[in-house]
Amino acid sequence: MARRLGSLFLFALFTPGWALAQAGGPAPPPSGPPSAGGAPPPGGPPPGYYSEPTAPRGGPPPGAYEPPPPGYYYGPTPIYEPPPPPKPKHRAPKTAFWTGVRLGYFVPFGNLWYQYQGPNSYDNVKWSEYASSGPLWELDVGMRFSRNYNVLFTWERASLGAGSAPDAYGGQKSGSTDYYAIGLRFSSDADRVGFLTEIDLGWRRFRAEWEDGTELQLTEAPLEFRIGLGADIRLAKFFSLSPMVTLGAGTFGKAEWKAPNGTKTDALVPNDEYASHGWLTFQLGGHFDIPGGDGD
Repeated sequence: MARRLGSLFLFALFTPGWALAQAGGPAPPPSGPPSAGGAPPPGGPPPGYYSEPTAPRGGPPPGAYEPPPPGYYYGPTPIYEPPPPPKPKHRAPKTAFWTGVRLGYFVPFGNLWYQYQGPNSYDNVKWSEYASSGPLWELDVGMRFSRNYNVLFTWERASLGAGSAPDAYGGQKSGSTDYYAIGLRFSSDADRVGFLTEIDLGWRRFRAEWEDGTELQLTEAPLEFRIGLGADIRLAKFFSLSPMVTLGAGTFGKAEWKAPNGTKTDALVPNDEYASHGWLTFQLGGHFDIPGGDGD
């Protein structure tokens, strides 16, 4: 018995917790979070080492600059708009009453009619037989619109010399022709120097005179077409020059001889036919814009 008690005493001496449990003493304290100086949490650095704080998941890294949202400092960000381009300065007016004159030289060519000579045979009666080249003048009246366009009425008058036909009725004295037309004119640059184009459609008549008073009159040419090409040179805001070359064509529909006493007879005999004629002119025109305006 004494031997058994001695063994228990020695066991209890070396195992005090067991002895207390057996004796009903206080239980050891429950495990809790380590103190500040205790062991580090799992996954952390070992004691004595510095570590940068980690950013929360989804945010910028520590120390990174994140710009403020628009308008944070000065309100809404202004939108830059460039200034409007300067208003162009024009010398030619946009709209104006337009008038002027042209001087030039008229060259007739082509045929007046075909003279019947027999079956399938005709003789050409040329315009040059009753007229030769001569000076011309022309009057234009119209309107300028959209700055580069003109609509106009024109009257061209050419004083022609005698033709090459054999002398008759005391010799040919002179010839003349008139052209009345409406036209459209376009300039590629009405402010400085531009390429000029003109298209006209009108009516022409021709008259040749002899010393004794006899006349050859050709009329009824209502569809005489003329096209002109040249330059439009602006010298001032109210004045421009226009050198031009024109080419035209048409057909007379009536030819009559007029005697000195006023009697008229047809110049064409049965089986004669009217033919096509043409003309070429070299012109220099000067035109005014009224009012001259300031080019606006």
